[in-house]
Amino acid sequence: MKYFLFLFLCFTGLSASAQWWRIGPLKHKRYPQIAPVKNYVFNKNYILGSSQVKPVPIKPVKLRSYYDLTQAENRFMKSAQHNMRFREYNIASYNFSDLAKVYMELNRLSEAKWFLLQSNRISRLQNDDRHTFLNLISLASVKIDMGDVSLAREDLIEARGIANARGWRNESAEVDKKIQSIKNVSNSAPKAELKYADMPAAETKSK
Repeated sequence: MKYFLFLFLCFTGLSASAQWWRIGPLKHKRYPQIAPVKNYVFNKNYILGSSQVKPVPIKPVKLRSYYDLTQAENRFMKSAQHNMRFREYNIASYNFSDLAKVYMELNRLSEAKWFLLQSNRISRLQNDDRHTFLNLISLASVKIDMGDVSLAREDLIEARGIANARGWRNESAEVDKKIQSIKNVSNSAPKAELKYADMPAAETKSK
């Protein structure tokens, strides 16, 4: 019996490997390898953008809503605190002037004046005449709205002196126009609703 099985296996050619199913009628047909695609259906410029397309300039958007102003206030305040901590005084000076602009939009003039004074003090120490000039113009505008016309006139005269020393003729002419516009204006009483917040009503104690 053993010899019979041995001869049977030899004649049939049955492989002892695990791939015995590849032999005979069960053998799979091998197809040719698929050629790689050479023509891509997409354009790289469509995805990445063409280098010949000119970028559209983004116009500055003036903050209008109260929510946007409060968000800007928090952002500028955090940036100013960070720059003051690491002694980046020049950048902090611009943060203070940005905060002042936000407070001017909110009609919180006393806070706007304080931050402009801080920004102006730092810009003087940093010898940043351009920033000092702009701070004086903004400070004069705030003081006029608060009724301090005489102090606003002094700021404008100082700003004109900086412009003349630097040879800024156009800026000097603009400041002259502002000075002439308040030439005959005297100090007016500041508006309480613009300078101070409303006091909370006192609560009556129940007996």
